[in-house]
Formats: sequence, structure tokens, C-alpha cells
Amino acid sequence: MQCQKPIPYNPVRFVKALHVFLLFIVSAYSAAAQETVLNGYVLELGSGEPLPYVGITNLNTGATAESRGDGRFSVSVRKNERLQFEYPGYRTDTLVVTEFGVKRVYLTPDGTAIQLDEVQIQAMTDSRLAAEIARARQEGQTTEASQHRGGLRISPSRLFGREARQARQRYKLLLAEQERRKIDTRFTQEAIMALTPLKGEDLELYMTKYRPTAEFLASADESELRLYIMDTYAKFKELTPAQRAAIKAPERNESP
Repeated sequence: MQCQKPIPYNPVRFVKALHVFLLFIVSAYSAAAQETVLNGYVLELGSGEPLPYVGITNLNTGATAESRGDGRFSVSVRKNERLQFEYPGYRTDTLVVTEFGVKRVYLTPDGTAIQLDEVQIQAMTDSRLAAEIARARQEGQTTEASQHRGGLRISPSRLFGREARQARQRYKLLLAEQERRKIDTRFTQEAIMALTPLKGEDLELYMTKYRPTAEFLASADESELRLYIMDTYAKFKELTPAQRAAIKAPERNESP
């Protein structure tokens, strides 16, 4: 058996190949960092009315723009950059760009108590959701500082007042949405499909039946979450067709 002769080293070919490789890397990086036009609407939270001439600032580059008369906006932005929306009489909001579908940004009138429904809460950005939770917590407090006796005292107006009661109800809705997002971030279809053969309707039924709590996920690391998925999948396989049919997926309202 004859041994093949080694291919002689050719420095010219090596340099050309290296040049092509570097061009490929640079092109891929440039494509990833390329600006994309993000389109959307700025609306008032509560009424859904468009807000014209809202100031929009890219916090990463300093570039500015504003919404049109009908609330529409178009800005050039890169993925993971942050856009800040400012409008007189409304609370400033910040949007982190993670994908480039049409966005609807809802601004809250400053100092105005608003009754929020589930659709409006789901439409909030994470930063606005956190701000509204802090606001509702403060407005719904049942105690206040006493300047004369020191410490805290129960305030009847805070305990029984209409606005305080609404704030406490709003706080519960907002907190539930925040917890839902925390769960959805980790308990994903991708994570489950990587460990089980579930897909389609069975995957949806499993995720509904064995959706973990936010408290569990707050303390569980990735290995504990994988173990949870495998253990609950074993239980899911043992369910009878009637038991699976009894599982009802929760209805979710779509954002407008």
C-alpha cells in the first residue's frame, strides 16, 4: 500500500484562504450589527389614542426622532439597543429592541389613576410594568407615617378609599403579569423539546398542566429545572386520554 504524498505547503494559497475567512467573519459581524428600521405606534394607555410628536431617543447612540401626527414612528436601530419615549404630561418609557415586528408603545398619563385591563397590562414593556408595580404598591398602602406620634398608623382613607382599593387591585394584576413573564422566560417550548419528544397539542397540554410557579423558578438553577421537566414529563405520560382532555389551556388576550 502506497502512502499518499503530503500536500506541499503553499503560502499564497494559505494567505488567500485566510483572507476569504476573515472577509466572511467581518461580513457576518457587519450584518449582525446592521441597523434596521423599526416601525410602530405610540398610544395612550387606557384610551388607545395615538400620541403625535412623541420624542424618541436611542439611548445607545443619542440619535433622536419623533412620532408622526397619527402616532406612527420609524427609527433606525440595532438589536438590543434601547429607545426612550418622552411626551409632555406622560411618563417616560424605555423599550429594549429584541425583534423588529411592528411595535405598540403605550405611555401612561403622569399623575393619573388608570383602570388597567389584562390586554393593556400585557402590552406594557418590562420597564413600564416594573414602574407601574412600584406606583400601585405605593398608592395602595394602608399605612402612613405619623408626624406627631412617630412610626406608622393605619389610614382609613388609604384602607377604604376608592383609589387605594383600585391601586391594590391593579397591583395584583401587574404582579401576576410580571410573574407570568418570569415563568415564560425559562419554562419555554425549546427547553421542554430539548428534553422530551413532546410537540403540538401534547406540548401545550403538558405546559399548562405542569407550569411551575415563579417562586420555584426564582430559586431553581438550570439543572433543577431540567430535573423538574423530566419528572413532570414522566407523570404526564401516565395520564389517561380522559385526564389529558380535562386539561384546559388558559385563555390569553392578544395585544392590540
